[in-house]
Amino acid sequence: MTDQFLAKSTGETIVAHTKELLKRYHQLKMYYPEIPVNWDLLHIACQYHDLGKMNHLFQEKIRQGVRKKAGEIPHGLLSAALLPFDELEEQYEVKEIKALTYAVALHHERNLADIDTEQYKTEIKALKLPTETFLFKALDAVKPSEFERPTARYYSLRHKLGSQDKAFEEYVMLKGLLNRIDYAASGNYAIEYPANFLTKSMPQVREAWRKKAEDPTIDWNEMQHYAQRHQDENLVLIGQTGLGKTEAGLLWIGDNKGFFTLPLRTAINAIYERIRKGIADEKEEDYQEQVGILHSDSLAVLLAEKEKNEDIELDKLDNYLTEIRGWSLPLTITTLDQTFDFVYHYAGFEQKLATFAYSKVVIDEIQMYSPDLLAYLIKGLKEIQDFGGKFLVMTATLPPYLLDLFEKKGLSVPKNPPCFLDEQLLERHNVQIVEEGLSAEAIAELYRTGKLLVICNTVRKAKQIYQQLSQFMENENIHLIHSQFIRKDRQDKEQKIQEFAKLESKEDGIWVATQVVEASLDLDFDLLITELSELNGLFQRMGRCYRKHPLRNHDEPNVYVFDGGSHATSGISSSSQAVVHRQIFTLSKAALREAGSGIYSETKKMRLIEETYTTEQMKDTDYYQQIGNMLRWLSATENDDKSAKEVRDLFRNIQSRMVIPESIYKNNSKEIDNLLKKLAMKKEEFPLIEQENPKMYRQLAKSELENYMMSVPEWLFQKCRDKKQVRAQQVGRYDYVFFVAGKYDANIGLEVLEGTEEDNTV
Repeated sequence: MTDQFLAKSTGETIVAHTKELLKRYHQLKMYYPEIPVNWDLLHIACQYHDLGKMNHLFQEKIRQGVRKKAGEIPHGLLSAALLPFDELEEQYEVKEIKALTYAVALHHERNLADIDTEQYKTEIKALKLPTETFLFKALDAVKPSEFERPTARYYSLRHKLGSQDKAFEEYVMLKGLLNRIDYAASGNYAIEYPANFLTKSMPQVREAWRKKAEDPTIDWNEMQHYAQRHQDENLVLIGQTGLGKTEAGLLWIGDNKGFFTLPLRTAINAIYERIRKGIADEKEEDYQEQVGILHSDSLAVLLAEKEKNEDIELDKLDNYLTEIRGWSLPLTITTLDQTFDFVYHYAGFEQKLATFAYSKVVIDEIQMYSPDLLAYLIKGLKEIQDFGGKFLVMTATLPPYLLDLFEKKGLSVPKNPPCFLDEQLLERHNVQIVEEGLSAEAIAELYRTGKLLVICNTVRKAKQIYQQLSQFMENENIHLIHSQFIRKDRQDKEQKIQEFAKLESKEDGIWVATQVVEASLDLDFDLLITELSELNGLFQRMGRCYRKHPLRNHDEPNVYVFDGGSHATSGISSSSQAVVHRQIFTLSKAALREAGSGIYSETKKMRLIEETYTTEQMKDTDYYQQIGNMLRWLSATENDDKSAKEVRDLFRNIQSRMVIPESIYKNNSKEIDNLLKKLAMKKEEFPLIEQENPKMYRQLAKSELENYMMSVPEWLFQKCRDKKQVRAQQVGRYDYVFFVAGKYDANIGLEVLEGTEEDNTV
């Protein structure tokens, strides 16, 4: 007998490919033996998953280099028929065999609607001939004695297991882990790396603090110790800004597989950089086996590092990015849309949920999520909990209605989570409430010297304030930051504001911003002037002022809050696209006015949140109703067999479109056209330019092109398209690059639709 049956067009055989799976199976079991899966059944799934490729039509297809053969049956269905059911029935329950059979049959997502049942039976029987010469012993697998369709109690054609099925959890674990093992084997990358660096490396952070402060007695604070002591529990941590919640989250994860999720890419980039340089093993690129960054701009972050370190080879960078996207790293810093889309149970969701079953998930800045995303989060955390994973919710301000929702939906968290405060920084903010709308005149009158941060609710308002201040105060150092800049301009601004706001920086001036600076950035300004959004957002904004030192002057305000007077502030409406829902704004405004101006201690802030955002006061608001409606809709549609693309589109509140402003194209047309040409290259053209890694070549071109792009909300993109302000250029078979007409300025950003739609963008 010879190893003659091919699994891949590369010439790799079924036996060779399966052995690669088994290597990764043993790797996974060695690093994470506690995974709640039946390891024996997973081993069988790995052994048999591709045996259906012995089918003559599949073999002809591979050798002829064609996409499909007439009458071909998906190989997963044929593999399931080769499972050793007689032996399985002696050892396992029906639901376990059912889970295994479905996992093997459906390990590739295929449309089975047009499968001819008789042809299916015929192709199963036809497997008898190739099995006579197949090397079953090489895989330690049992040669089948029968060639029949699996019985209905184990598998039904065109049926998928739903969450109500008794075999569902076992199926998700088997299929999800089989998929990850299979993809790692096919992509020739590691399925997992050991989670063994945080516990040994976190003391380095503490030592760095001691060295900087010249104080050898500095230790983890009470909140960080609490997180470390309760590593095996679901937790909610409420701690004032600047108290070290990031370190608490990492101490809680410890030597376990972990995901650290945040709502803003800027904050993700900063935390990834902090971990990579200060906690992970940077020597010889060991960090690439420890921590990864996963969001829509991940490649740009990694390429920026390559520019600083020319020793990083492109092939290594490609492999690192592949392993990040394959969830192979022990710690991943990421966004909700990259992780929690599994709540839709789209085709292929099992990989993520099966991984979360042995992971610990940190949710930071939960107060920043929209109602839809909060619903995704609650449903996702419940499923993670049910499958055996753990979660930690961290925030400076946690509304009590959210805790009630957690309890109502069955999340196991403390009913009265501890609130942690820094006794040295209990009083940081002297607040003056100004009952009028925010104006440039008022800002100019209030500013004397030092570092002033002005936060507006919308891009439109921020631009207006910036332009007026620039006229009133020509000699002042004034900057503007919001979401509507192309990537290279925004990255430059993000770096500059962080440098400007460092305690050791001697630079004075004014930064006008939107809520893009609201969370997780280590900013420390002398004075904050802000529009009222709502209490959660307001207190987060206060955390950007006097972040690390107490009030110096108890008689003079360092925070001015403009509440709109008899009107609302910018971005407030009843629209689903509003920055803040009108009812939430009204509740906040009333609470703030009742509390009045004066010293806002950390305990006072927390008390206001507890008294304002109760379930009783929130339950009749559109905002609260939207969370409940989305939760019900997710449960009702979770078995609708959506595609991954449909799910990406459904994440509408974080769904955005990358566009190039036409004026940017006009000024950089040579560079942009060259990059578009690279993206449109066909496979056969790459040898002509001696390019051995076409995938990475295209990714690099795409990343360079994105320097000229900016992200706009999908609804705004569609309005621009309706007004004929969008031009599309095709690159490749399926991809398009979009250009949007409008005025663009590197200091001000993009203006489209006469600026009227910017009332809802931040």
